[in-house]
Amino acid sequence: MKKVISAILGVFFVIFVVIGIVVATYVFSSPSKDGDSRQLIMGNWVDAENHVKFTFSEDGDFKMVDTESDKVLGKGYCKINEDSKEIKILLLHGDRSEDINFGISLFYFCSISYSDLKYPSNEEIEKKRVKENASCKFLFQNADGKVYKCERDENKVNFYGKEISGK
Repeated sequence: MKKVISAILGVFFVIFVVIGIVVATYVFSSPSKDGDSRQLIMGNWVDAENHVKFTFSEDGDFKMVDTESDKVLGKGYCKINEDSKEIKILLLHGDRSEDINFGISLFYFCSISYSDLKYPSNEEIEKKRVKENASCKFLFQNADGKVYKCERDENKVNFYGKEISGK
């Protein structure tokens, strides 16, 4: 009987350690410093039509907010896969609204595809000829297939770490 109990506890311990390693690797890995990752993670993306704001920080933090009520719809950590044009998000369970279908798998993870990422070129930024904010389409990979057509909410801090003035 003792061998059976110790075997079961050993299996649970191994499963717990493997899950801990996977989650820790996901949370603590650093985002890329160039390419699409660099363009996406620096700032707020707003869909005025759907009243939603996505925030991707340089540290890999993610937040989705309803712009009408300032209610946090989802909060967690993100990692961008440029090859598949996908953003993996580890959602924090307590900071997730039931109002939105995130298409969650394994209780905490969801994926957002992105396309049509457009942003000012380095040359436009250096010459301060930026007229338009960056734009991007985000699609939650769930049954709803909700597409958010977003624009950066400002161009004060650009994608290359240099300050520029207004629109």
